[in-house]
Amino acid sequence: MIAIAAGTYSYVASLAGKPSGKTTITVTRDKDGSVAIGEDSSGSFQGVAGSAKATLSLGRDDATVTGYLAHLTVGANAVDSSATFAGKSATVNGLGGAQTFTLVPGQQFVLVDGALMSGFIALPSQVAAWPNAPLELVQPIYGQATALLTDPNAKPVRPAGVPAADASLSVTGPVPLVEWYDPATMIPDEIDVTAEQPLVITRQR
Repeated sequence: MIAIAAGTYSYVASLAGKPSGKTTITVTRDKDGSVAIGEDSSGSFQGVAGSAKATLSLGRDDATVTGYLAHLTVGANAVDSSATFAGKSATVNGLGGAQTFTLVPGQQFVLVDGALMSGFIALPSQVAAWPNAPLELVQPIYGQATALLTDPNAKPVRPAGVPAADASLSVTGPVPLVEWYDPATMIPDEIDVTAEQPLVITRQR
């Protein structure tokens, strides 16, 4: 399996064609091989400014989620969200309080917390690590867990700015999206979310 490349990566987001935020992602690898994905984001939604800091921790396989912490501010309001993992169980804490979810045999946890980037950074590596496993998506801020469905046979149209060597990961379901990522580093170059107001997140080199 290809490891997620350590480094610092910058992204900008546009919502319905208008600039909506920016994110700095820092990927570090500890001496034991585990991975920490740090996030520092800022932006606005419907004219309200916000920011977020988060850390997503992965095991030595670059796939197994071992912990998550986030602090978000929107205007004058602040929200903390978190997830802790023990074996086949995950306990998430966000707007709705603590909730615990347990995997069935063969399942694996993945994590995306609202629109924060850290979970999207890990997703290509996780799907590659477990190509045939059903994935359970936890969203700590909402206190939810739902199946994450991918379509390995999808052939999305490559956006003009995406490198020719990039691979794609197509996620289906209530909020379909495509991640275009460098298969040599497992780092996304663009994320296209198909929704009522399309969201495009682009890596800045």
